[in-house]
Amino acid sequence: MTFDIIGLCAERPDPAAAIAAVLPLSGGLTASTAKGRPLVQLCHPDGRLLLSIEEARLVRVPGEVRRVLGIGGETEVPHPVWWVECRAPESDPEAEAVARAFTDTLVGGTGGLSWSSR
Repeated sequence: MTFDIIGLCAERPDPAAAIAAVLPLSGGLTASTAKGRPLVQLCHPDGRLLLSIEEARLVRVPGEVRRVLGIGGETEVPHPVWWVECRAPESDPEAEAVARAFTDTLVGGTGGLSWSSR
């Protein structure tokens, strides 16, 4: 299982800037790309995978994000919205903290909000 968190960005995100902001966490994370996939992985200095970040996707269909994620009408969701999905190992609290820090930094720079599986 994974802990999933999604950045719902009002402006086109710059994941590289957000990654650079969180690399100093946990004593110096490392970032690498997954060969053949639009995916960035953040790892702990001991080699543990902490976070996988997918490429941003533009969602243009009105109401689609609300429908897919079950977000109620009282929460403002940008439209259109850039969707940046991240996954962290379920059993690693440090991974969840890195995932939240990355998404907070991403959304802080673009406007919008985050959604998580818990």
